[in-house]
Amino acid sequence: MAPPNEDTLTKVSTEAATEFVQTFYQALRSNRESIGSYYDANPQTIIFNGNPVIDGAAVQDIFVNQMPPANFEIQSYDCQIINKAFPTTLPGGGLKPPAEMGVKDMSILILVSGAVRYGENREQPQRGFSETFVLTPNPSADRVRGRKDFLIQSQNFRLVV
Repeated sequence: MAPPNEDTLTKVSTEAATEFVQTFYQALRSNRESIGSYYDANPQTIIFNGNPVIDGAAVQDIFVNQMPPANFEIQSYDCQIINKAFPTTLPGGGLKPPAEMGVKDMSILILVSGAVRYGENREQPQRGFSETFVLTPNPSADRVRGRKDFLIQSQNFRLVV
């Protein structure tokens, strides 16, 4: 099988970024119990305003137990393919053979900017934010229907002053 062409890779990465941004920020707003499912089991880096967070379960705990309701308004986002053939580790161990790699076996950088309002009071001021994600392929996505195709490997969130 021939490797996917640039147009196909661009289309897949753009669709993945759009789906991720739409569903992730919706989960932060109204389905916080699902936040942990967006993260790789062993993320490399998660930073919130300069503070490291261990993993997706810890991020979920912060939003469920420590953060007031939040309304995110996404103003722009962009994506860039980092690695067209990301070496995916299979659940049983070992790497996916290159011959079995598809168009979703890539890593993607996503840049998001917008505004967030914490609390339910609409009179609260909005604060600008900038967020960067690195998404990697979910090795179990093609075996389990309904699984996310990409998971957060790295995240850096910053409120803008």
